[in-house]
Amino acid sequence: MKNLFYFLLCSIIISLNAGCCKNKVGTETPATFSKVYDFNVLLVPDLSNRIDHEIHPKPIHDTVLLNTVIDSIGNLLTVNNRRMNQLDVYQFDFVNRGILNQSQVADARNLQIDFRAFEGKTKDASEFKRHKLIPAISRFKNSIKKIYAYSLKNPAGSDVWNYFNQTINSSLINVPDRTIPNGKSSIIKSSKNVVVLFTDGYIESANNSTGYTFDQQSIKKIRQEFINSKSADLEKFILSKPEYLIKKTSNSLKNVNVLVLEMVDRSLDKNGSTTIQPTDFEIMKIIWTQWLKSSGAANVDIYPAFSKRTDAYDAVKKFMEKISKN
Repeated sequence: MKNLFYFLLCSIIISLNAGCCKNKVGTETPATFSKVYDFNVLLVPDLSNRIDHEIHPKPIHDTVLLNTVIDSIGNLLTVNNRRMNQLDVYQFDFVNRGILNQSQVADARNLQIDFRAFEGKTKDASEFKRHKLIPAISRFKNSIKKIYAYSLKNPAGSDVWNYFNQTINSSLINVPDRTIPNGKSSIIKSSKNVVVLFTDGYIESANNSTGYTFDQQSIKKIRQEFINSKSADLEKFILSKPEYLIKKTSNSLKNVNVLVLEMVDRSLDKNGSTTIQPTDFEIMKIIWTQWLKSSGAANVDIYPAFSKRTDAYDAVKKFMEKISKN
């Protein structure tokens, strides 16, 4: 009898629990959430003598690569499976802000396409994308062309270290996440800052002391000492030597995503073949990645010089897709 009693009691409890787990008629299922990102994409070229092809020839000019990215803004708006209400910003930014002030050849308003202006204005946004985006892109590219022409005739230093330490602050967009009801589910709108830096990988700085600059001599020194050490792991060797590393910046790069394009590997011959190991690019990539991540960057990807005009766009799209999954 006692066993039968316990059996009946357990059966009743199991039945009650099962009943509680079922949704009653008319009861809403728990809300589900999906996350959608808006991107603030900064296109930041190092406008030092790197852009002079007579001094530093490279396969494809910056402006060609930049144009393929800007021409594809409509496609980039769909990254992360977005279909509407994107609040992206695509803007040209200066390592040296004085260039824009001194040149007076480009209107700052033509150096960005800002979809935040259409927040809550779906109809206006659609109208802009259909009829006004292409003319805005044309003005954007024309302004960049003028800036490059001016910079080529008026070369200036390019203090990338200070750009990441301070100058970048006014170009970043940091807004709280927003929850938007969407029927029985909700959309969490979040933002991500993306820096697309075009640079040869060498760092000049107004502060010439150790840890603020990174030049060809630095690379040669690291390579020779690595070879002399008989070490097998280049990254481990470099990171064990604080004197090789670039000093981290202030907190300005916290959660910023940095894509570095067009680093120049001078250890390659004219045919692109390696002349010495480890290569310049291998050393630069380790140094730059450590510097940017220690400075707070959330994601860092680095590419050498491109050979196809669409390579920059492909790299930007791939990077945005990658950070959308984080």
